[in-house]
Amino acid sequence: MPIEHEYSRVIHHGGRSFFATTTMSDIFIAHARDTAERGDTELVPLLHKGGVELLLIGPLTRVAVSEIEVGTASEKTPIQPAPAHPATPIMTPAARHRVAG
Repeated sequence: MPIEHEYSRVIHHGGRSFFATTTMSDIFIAHARDTAERGDTELVPLLHKGGVELLLIGPLTRVAVSEIEVGTASEKTPIQPAPAHPATPIMTPAARHRVAG
């Protein structure tokens, strides 16, 4: 019998979206943030609904995480699309002020 998982988060990276559990999302974001704060670039694993992906993460990588909300709405209540939020890079304040040269 297959194990059922509750995919409550969507991770957006590189123009793709991945459905993940809360736990897997938290692990991925913690590893990605740690990698970016060190100023490194690494392949960070993400276990998601479709399998496992190695996502390239660096100081300027844009990653967004969305929560999946499930609820009920009456037929009379119009459903409004969620506002688009731009992804923000995972970087430290010090990394924002680096000068190349």
